Amino acid sequence: MTATTAPLTTRGGGGHQAAVHRFRLSGRPRIWLLQAIPFAVLLPLWQLAAERIGDDTILPGPAQVAEAAAELTTRGILPAAAQGSFTTLLIGTGLTIAVVLPLAILLALNSTAAGLIQPMVRFISNVPAIALIPLFIVWFGFTDRAVYATLVYTAAIPLLFSAMTGVQKIPQVYVNGLKPLGAGTLHTIRAVYLPGATPGIVVGIRLAFSYGWRSVVAGELIIGSGGLGEMLSRARSTNQIDEIIAVMIVISILFLVIDRLFLFPWEQIVAGRWSSL
Repeated sequence: MTATTAPLTTRGGGGHQAAVHRFRLSGRPRIWLLQAIPFAVLLPLWQLAAERIGDDTILPGPAQVAEAAAELTTRGILPAAAQGSFTTLLIGTGLTIAVVLPLAILLALNSTAAGLIQPMVRFISNVPAIALIPLFIVWFGFTDRAVYATLVYTAAIPLLFSAMTGVQKIPQVYVNGLKPLGAGTLHTIRAVYLPGATPGIVVGIRLAFSYGWRSVVAGELIIGSGGLGEMLSRARSTNQIDEIIAVMIVISILFLVIDRLFLFPWEQIVAGRWSSL
């Protein structure tokens, strides 16, 4: 009797788990479908508005914008511009992380220095990055360096505050536990502060990429150093509204892909791991 019951129980449990797994998998497409509904509604409304206006130089329809995007892609213009902007984002944000992250940790460990620096940084952060572009143009000219300066300024502030907050939230008991063992400052940073502040650092890095992407496009648009921003500027000068809208959509889709495929999952993994500790 026992021998026949065990397989039945195993099959029942496995079937239940498989059903739950199938339900979870089917839930993801359902969410994506719900999220696609606003776009499905927007497209016909956009087409109706374009037909109502009846002037492609004011508002072209979705089909015309798609044709413009396809032509720019076929000619290699759009991929090259996207690659240029993305390369600028990676280099500029990487440089920001390399400089700001150690500075944020050191400031968080020194309450006096943090108290002196934070008010000044908050004051500076009230100035939009686009307002500093004229100054960067005077200093660096219409070059990539002006775009990088805009990016670094925009990405540095959220990373600085997020990393500092992550370090400051670490319970002092963990630090005190290493002192009797003779741990120095560098060892304490490696063993306690860096691991403990990782969730805050990851949030800061995600914000740095997000704000940095906006500043890259804005800098390229005004400075004209290539990339998607310069494509917008050129399309504006020739009154190519379909190209402007096509590039705008590509700008949004590109960072959405970067964020959803890499940054957001990374943040969720880190948050889940640290919440279980």
